[in-house]
Amino acid sequence: MVWLNPEGHNFVGTNLDGWGILQLVFCFIVTLAIWGLSIVLWLCRHDPVIRMRKVGLAITATNTLHVYTALVLIVYAANEYWPCRAEFWIMSLYLPIGIGLYQAYNQQLLLISRGQQHLLTQDIFKPLPGGKNTSEVYWNAFVLWCKDAREQEFFEAFVAAGVGIQFIVSLVIFTISRKFNSSGMVSHATTEAMCRRGWEWAPSIIWQALWNFIAGPYLLYKIRLIRDIYNWRLQTFIAIVAGLPGTPLWLTAVYSDKLESVNKYWNPAMWFVPGLLTIEFIMLLGPLITVFKARKHAKETSQALKEFDDKKSKGIYAPNGSLTTSSTKTRSSRGVMFNMQSLDACLSNTNSEEFQDFHKFCSEKCLNGENVNFLDKVIKFKSEWARVFAEPNVNVDKALVKLYRNAVDIYLKLVDDRTAQYAINVEGHIYLKLKILFGEAANQIASRRPSTPRSNSSGATPWDELPTDPFNNPGNDHPLRPMLRRSIDKTNSTTELITEADSLFDPRDPLQKLNIPAGFDEKCYDEASASVKHMLWQQPWQEFMRSKRNSAASNS
Repeated sequence: MVWLNPEGHNFVGTNLDGWGILQLVFCFIVTLAIWGLSIVLWLCRHDPVIRMRKVGLAITATNTLHVYTALVLIVYAANEYWPCRAEFWIMSLYLPIGIGLYQAYNQQLLLISRGQQHLLTQDIFKPLPGGKNTSEVYWNAFVLWCKDAREQEFFEAFVAAGVGIQFIVSLVIFTISRKFNSSGMVSHATTEAMCRRGWEWAPSIIWQALWNFIAGPYLLYKIRLIRDIYNWRLQTFIAIVAGLPGTPLWLTAVYSDKLESVNKYWNPAMWFVPGLLTIEFIMLLGPLITVFKARKHAKETSQALKEFDDKKSKGIYAPNGSLTTSSTKTRSSRGVMFNMQSLDACLSNTNSEEFQDFHKFCSEKCLNGENVNFLDKVIKFKSEWARVFAEPNVNVDKALVKLYRNAVDIYLKLVDDRTAQYAINVEGHIYLKLKILFGEAANQIASRRPSTPRSNSSGATPWDELPTDPFNNPGNDHPLRPMLRRSIDKTNSTTELITEADSLFDPRDPLQKLNIPAGFDEKCYDEASASVKHMLWQQPWQEFMRSKRNSAASNS
């Protein structure tokens, strides 16, 4: 076996020389690495710190691009068995699909950042998907989809439409060009080497230019101010910049006669490989590094908490609510940690500047502001419960219905994966308990949702004249139609049946005759709030307090 075939990539036979075998081995090793990382990432897809990243889309985009990378790596060895027609379809259709998926994934950071700002400033949530509209019928399914689609879905539809147009244009070119089809009408049949040149490749070049030199830099400009704690913006920057040189170098190699000697051993498409491999590993390793760092921090936090409790029992803990791990046996890379009491103090006063700053920090840097929203709503719900039942001569039936509707509002906006724009991430058994309590109500509302909610009502909970925050409407004038009476369902002792007096019957109310589980009480969200609060305390609260300390130190 010779190390290099003197003829190189000459479209005759195969090239199983040393260089060809080296490329095949490299392709095999890299492919195993990509598949292995994809499997690990898929297994970690439910981790709170990466659930927002659309792991399925990341893995699909990565492996789609890697199939193209692998094909390019075997071109030299395949030699004669890499025909021009196959390369035309791969460059004109398959590669654009991979790039489109990759760019759709890249949009996630921008869209999530926008959504978090939306939750932070407006407290308006996405209307329920689906449901039947009784007042208006849309014969055009596209119009109905447009009313319910999210921004990410619009972008994915745009990519799909672009791929469809690309396929039609490529099919027309393939049909009429004699380079690919002997019965064509334009151009002339030519050699395999010269087949790679010509106007037929223009659609592929245009598509790559649009994504790499317009969409990519524009996205970088839009996310330039994002400063997330997961280095997601940095990862996106590296991936987009890595993809920029490929297309110009490929065009230069194809159309420059001065590079013919280089093309014999480094075919033009190989110029895509360094950038593609960088993109692939960034898309997989970036989220995984975030997961492993979060788990490391969680382990350190648990250990520090245990030691803090031991110190507290001995009366030797820090009075400022912090725990210094550097002087203990815990080797924390984060140094000072702040106890749960400091977080509780912040959450107990939602009007304080510290709470507002923490909420903003979680939304802008941690990208999980829905967790703070949830704790805020639960605290208000429990306060409302205590206030209502503290009133003299309270109507228990009326109060229970009002509070149940408030609790359902929280479930719809912040818990249910179907209806919440950004749902909290809690353990499966906790989510199941909440679904048992509020799932039926959510289904009832979903089946009765108006397609165009009124401006002063909530799309997620379309009850009459619902304000933005139901907890800020004290008194008897409550928007959730509490004028109901309760009767015990004798056939099922675990539920209580809501019925409405005939004179008060409202066919628009989606919760007519709904069974309220007997397990519903003021503690219904305790488990979920404890889980969410612990999640916030482990990393966001520590990062927030550290940044607050550093800011104070720099200003002093």
